[in-house]
Amino acid sequence: MKPARLFSIFLVLAAAPSFAGTLYSVSIDTSSLTAGTTGFIDFTFDGGFPATASIYNFSPGAALDSSTLQTLGTITGTLPGEVDMSNDDSDYFEGISFGSPISFLLGLSGTPGGTQGDTFTLTFYNADISGGLLTGNVSDAWLAQWQMDTAGNITPAAYANPSGGPSFASIQLITPEPGSALLLLAGLAGAMVLRRRIV
Repeated sequence: MKPARLFSIFLVLAAAPSFAGTLYSVSIDTSSLTAGTTGFIDFTFDGGFPATASIYNFSPGAALDSSTLQTLGTITGTLPGEVDMSNDDSDYFEGISFGSPISFLLGLSGTPGGTQGDTFTLTFYNADISGGLLTGNVSDAWLAQWQMDTAGNITPAAYANPSGGPSFASIQLITPEPGSALLLLAGLAGAMVLRRRIV
């Protein structure tokens, strides 16, 4: 690979969020909802301190209603900007008017302490908060969840749609994570420079 190409890839990754953990790309197909359908988006992060969840690059195919925003626990930032959540039973809840697809990056870092793991969840509630939208998970109303055990292993799950078919949520693990990619590319660039000097 040419040094100029390596450098351009390095610059792209350098512009990505600086995150030392596991990063997921999440997209939700909301086309089954009539445009303008109102409801609520709810992120929760519960379990054993000190892991952190970070939401980046939130692309709302919807209008957020900041006047309805409610948070619980240790949370910084607001959508559509970056939101960081500690797993001390934190909750981010905001009104939303659905339109086109919704996507974001979710970063999970750290390892839960003690004997308790973590659960990070995403839910879309209907307008009167009596049930979940886009999910067949009637017991919890979750659309997607990520389980983190005390060793830091993460198991994501996207729940089936209300008819029992494929989930409206798509979860993709991003590999390598941006921090690791930067280290790898820096090493490759250094090796290329060294090789050119020797030759």
